[in-house]
Amino acid sequence: MLEVIIQRSLDIVDRTERLVEKARRLIGSGSLDDVEVYRIHTEIERLTDLVFIMDDAARLLRRTFEQRPEMARAYPAHVTLQ
Repeated sequence: MLEVIIQRSLDIVDRTERLVEKARRLIGSGSLDDVEVYRIHTEIERLTDLVFIMDDAARLLRRTFEQRPEMARAYPAHVTLQ
Protein backbone atom coordinates (compact mmCIF):
# COMPACT_ATOMS: atom_id res chain seq x y z
CA MET A 1 0.00 0.00 0.00
CA LEU A 2 2.78 2.43 0.87
CA GLU A 3 4.56 1.71 -2.39
CA VAL A 4 1.36 2.59 -4.28
CA ILE A 5 1.06 5.90 -2.39
CA ILE A 6 4.68 6.73 -3.09
CA GLN A 7 4.46 5.78 -6.77
CA ARG A 8 1.25 7.74 -7.32
CA SER A 9 2.80 10.79 -5.64
CA LEU A 10 5.81 10.58 -7.93
CA ASP A 11 3.49 10.17 -10.94
CA ILE A 12 1.69 13.38 -9.92
CA VAL A 13 5.06 15.12 -9.65
CA ASP A 14 6.03 14.00 -13.16
CA ARG A 15 2.71 15.03 -14.68
CA THR A 16 2.84 18.42 -12.96
CA GLU A 17 6.38 19.02 -14.20
CA ARG A 18 5.23 18.30 -17.77
CA LEU A 19 2.29 20.69 -17.31
CA VAL A 20 4.62 23.43 -16.07
CA GLU A 21 6.87 22.97 -19.11
CA LYS A 22 3.90 23.18 -21.48
CA ALA A 23 2.69 26.35 -19.74
CA ARG A 24 6.14 27.91 -20.06
CA ARG A 25 6.18 27.13 -23.78
CA LEU A 26 2.73 28.71 -24.11
CA ILE A 27 3.96 31.86 -22.38
CA GLY A 28 7.00 31.93 -24.65
CA SER A 29 4.84 31.65 -27.77
CA GLY A 30 3.60 35.22 -27.33
CA SER A 31 -0.03 34.32 -27.98
CA LEU A 32 -1.24 35.44 -24.53
CA ASP A 33 -1.91 38.93 -23.22
CA ASP A 34 0.00 40.32 -20.23
CA VAL A 35 -2.71 39.47 -17.69
CA GLU A 36 -2.91 35.85 -18.83
CA VAL A 37 0.88 35.56 -18.79
CA TYR A 38 1.01 36.93 -15.24
CA ARG A 39 -1.70 34.55 -14.02
CA ILE A 40 -0.09 31.51 -15.62
CA HIS A 41 3.34 32.54 -14.36
CA THR A 42 1.97 32.86 -10.82
CA GLU A 43 0.38 29.41 -11.02
CA ILE A 44 3.59 27.94 -12.41
CA GLU A 45 5.50 29.27 -9.42
CA ARG A 46 2.96 27.75 -7.02
CA LEU A 47 2.97 24.41 -8.83
CA THR A 48 6.76 24.35 -8.94
CA ASP A 49 6.95 24.88 -5.18
CA LEU A 50 4.37 22.15 -4.64
CA VAL A 51 6.21 19.73 -6.93
CA PHE A 52 9.44 20.16 -5.00
CA ILE A 53 7.66 19.55 -1.70
CA MET A 54 5.76 16.48 -2.97
CA ASP A 55 8.84 15.02 -4.61
CA ASP A 56 10.91 15.40 -1.45
CA ALA A 57 8.13 13.99 0.74
CA ALA A 58 7.55 10.94 -1.48
CA ARG A 59 11.25 10.17 -1.75
CA LEU A 60 11.75 10.62 1.99
CA LEU A 61 8.82 8.31 2.70
CA ARG A 62 10.26 5.71 0.33
CA ARG A 63 13.74 5.92 1.90
CA THR A 64 12.29 5.74 5.41
CA PHE A 65 10.33 2.59 4.72
CA GLU A 66 13.18 1.01 2.74
CA GLN A 67 15.56 1.56 5.64
CA ARG A 68 13.04 0.63 8.32
CA PRO A 69 10.58 -1.87 6.80
CA GLU A 70 9.25 -2.74 10.24
CA MET A 71 7.66 0.71 10.33
CA ALA A 72 5.40 -0.28 7.43
CA ARG A 73 3.94 -3.02 9.59
CA ALA A 74 3.75 -0.83 12.69
CA TYR A 75 1.89 2.04 11.01
CA PRO A 76 -1.24 1.12 9.06
CA ALA A 77 -1.69 2.72 5.64
CA HIS A 78 -4.64 4.84 6.79
CA VAL A 79 -2.33 6.73 9.15
CA THR A 80 -0.11 7.78 6.24
CA LEU A 81 -3.11 9.12 4.35
CA GLN A 82 -4.21 11.48 7.11
